[in-house]
Amino acid sequence: MNIERVTDINEILKCLPFEQEVRDKGRDTMKISDMLFFLKDQIGNPMFGFWMAYDDEDDIIGYLSAMMVLLPGMKKLHLLRLYAKDSIVLAAFRDVVKVFCKDFKVKTVMISVSKNVRAIKRKYGFKPVSVTMEMEL
Repeated sequence: MNIERVTDINEILKCLPFEQEVRDKGRDTMKISDMLFFLKDQIGNPMFGFWMAYDDEDDIIGYLSAMMVLLPGMKKLHLLRLYAKDSIVLAAFRDVVKVFCKDFKVKTVMISVSKNVRAIKRKYGFKPVSVTMEMEL
């Protein structure tokens, strides 16, 4: 397995089949075009990272995108997307996250989910600590 921090939008495009599957399952409603615009805009930001995991045949076995927030009282790493084919890839991504957080002296990682809260808790080790609410204007 090889994990690389990706800074080329063309490499990120290889994740589109996985992203389409996420949308087909109703786990994300953001348009893929909006997601790509965001990624292209943030790819040079040192507080943003996109990592891809490849197997020995260079097939994608996982990817992770995350953004650091350093505002006082809100200093956290926000995981925007985490896909890991198996527990070995997940463990490797945890190591990547630890190194990224250490560089910014951040100790808290968060992820927002709208479905499968128990599965995220069990599979990835997150625990619910608050409720995110929203209102349409």
